[in-house]
Amino acid sequence: MAIRFDKDTRRATNGPMIFFSDPSAEISLGDEIRGAIEYRLSFYAYRRPGDLMITFGSSEGVVEGIGTPGFVIAPFLPNLPWLTIPYKPVKPFLNSNGNGYVSPVRSTTPSEHLAEIEGIKEALKTIGNGKVVAARACVESGSVDVGSTFAELARRHPDAFVFCFSTPHTGCWIGASPELLLESKANGLSTMALAGTRPTDSQGEWDTKNLEEQQMVTTFISDALIKNGISPVLGDTVSRHAGKVEHLCTPITGSPTNPLTPGTLASLLHDLSPTPAMCGTPRNLALNVIRNFEHFDRGCYGGFCGPYRSPSDFSLYVTLRCALVEADKYCIYTGGGITLRSDPTSEWEETEIKSTTMRDSMHIETEC
Repeated sequence: MAIRFDKDTRRATNGPMIFFSDPSAEISLGDEIRGAIEYRLSFYAYRRPGDLMITFGSSEGVVEGIGTPGFVIAPFLPNLPWLTIPYKPVKPFLNSNGNGYVSPVRSTTPSEHLAEIEGIKEALKTIGNGKVVAARACVESGSVDVGSTFAELARRHPDAFVFCFSTPHTGCWIGASPELLLESKANGLSTMALAGTRPTDSQGEWDTKNLEEQQMVTTFISDALIKNGISPVLGDTVSRHAGKVEHLCTPITGSPTNPLTPGTLASLLHDLSPTPAMCGTPRNLALNVIRNFEHFDRGCYGGFCGPYRSPSDFSLYVTLRCALVEADKYCIYTGGGITLRSDPTSEWEETEIKSTTMRDSMHIETEC
């Protein structure tokens, strides 16, 4: 499997070629990541869905916002700044005194998850409908080999956006996202409504709870596009596999009335993220419930990340099926959409299955 290995951000399109079939590929990626960490560089690595190439780059710092060519990182909360790890040296860099997010210190307990689900249902009863995503933090001891874990995620999930990024502001994140937030190519914009979850071996039709959840996400995305002058074109809704679960997926395309600028793109992205698939709808109600019930900071979980070259050439994915990696511990984030039809036991089991995306790919060097 040939991959492009961008070892020098100043030569982002001319990296040497290496092969997954050769163990040196994995070793080289791991060496670059360890070197970036040692020299306190911000770095990124990604593999697009269905692609054979991995791109790696690093920078002495990051810049705020979207508009500079580079790797974009947006947190879950919409009021926090977006960051870009630039492809080429850019100054001034955004100064940082350390991680801007507080990493979870312990795992979410079943009783805490149940209390959040009950609180969500009570909030939803006041409006008679809607959805809120209840997330869990799974904190475990151990030192993660990020390079080997990245390679394993790429092997196991060929149709996912496999990513890793680290900055002083965010910490080090790694994951395999099945969900495209927004992509711009020559033929226009692409996104998807991805919601509803069940085990991949499920038989028969999707149940009402999942169908309603999927429709909420589809409506939200369509409305956000229309608000920004884009007429959405919906494709056929299909079941899409993502590891040990499958989701309902509706591809959505459209062309903006006027060419996007960094400013209009930022406005569109703020309307799209956080999506109902990661936050809920109505958004303000969902954010309030999440703030009241979750004992941890979601950080980048539920935000988005991906390469940006210009307003007409970018690929941004929702940051999910992911983990925050620290020196001697890591936190796997997982969650599920709660509606008035949700069963708490089933929701806990769903988050357990989703966590296997990371658990099954983790290379742990030492146990603490």
